[in-house]
Amino acid sequence: MEYLSPRQQLVLAARSLKYAKHPRPSVRIARQAAAEPLVSVLIATYNWSSVLRLAIHSVLWQTLADFEVIVVGDGCTDDSEAVVQSAGDARLRWHNLPVNHGHQTAPNNAGLRLARGRYIAYLGHDDIWHPAHLKALVEAAERTGAHFASSWVEMIGPEGSHYREVGGIYPRGGYQGAKGLPISGVLHRRDVVAQIGEWKDYRTVWRNPDVDFVYRGYEAGMKFVSTGELTVFKFNSSIRKNCYIERPCAEQAACIARIQSEPNFMLREVLALARVSLRRRRPLVPEVPAPPNPHTPGWRVPFYRKYRGLE
Repeated sequence: MEYLSPRQQLVLAARSLKYAKHPRPSVRIARQAAAEPLVSVLIATYNWSSVLRLAIHSVLWQTLADFEVIVVGDGCTDDSEAVVQSAGDARLRWHNLPVNHGHQTAPNNAGLRLARGRYIAYLGHDDIWHPAHLKALVEAAERTGAHFASSWVEMIGPEGSHYREVGGIYPRGGYQGAKGLPISGVLHRRDVVAQIGEWKDYRTVWRNPDVDFVYRGYEAGMKFVSTGELTVFKFNSSIRKNCYIERPCAEQAACIARIQSEPNFMLREVLALARVSLRRRRPLVPEVPAPPNPHTPGWRVPFYRKYRGLE
């Protein structure tokens, strides 16, 4: 686990203050969809409609409204389609794959083929975006001409796990590809896919598919930029035992409610991160058995599928 340095804590605290002056976020429903939206938001999902509803909520309150949302079910058999339709927003599109593939790779690739936006952004169905997220990403990408833009992501473990860290912080000198970027904080130009290809099946790559996808962009010499803003709250399903059986949504609902009601929400999150960094308690998270070879394809995915209650 990586802890925030005192300097990073100060940077986050300083940047969080401006959010206290933002107006209270609200969902804005669109009755018409643009033929060529600026951003295509891809949400891969599988039979967990309670959190999907909240993830969609956090897209519909974005201050940048020129987007479409493509929700792709990985062979869903629950009420996920009804949840998408119930939002009543013309920018939402539902597509369900005929069979379950067991990973977000297949739904993401299906979404990429349906996307019409200039940019592609990803949101995990159990993650939450701050209302300023898309605006910050697009502004950073257009200001710099970057192929990839990313935000800082607060990764939050279950209560009592002592797991709370920030992903997406670039090393000094800029992104170097050695470590992946949390995909809920990533935006890239749509034409990137024509150059580096789609997401690869987890059984064919030794890195996690999201890490592999971004790393191929780095290897191709593409430009990366960070917003330097903490605008994503990730509730890692990989460290929540049987979450796909129990299908809880209380943590995401509380996050939504706090962003809506607490002007100092961002500052309080920074303080929570600082407490974890100061105490440096060992996080209580599942340990993946070591692979027979460091480059064994798809080693981690079956372990986490079982832990989540998918097998």
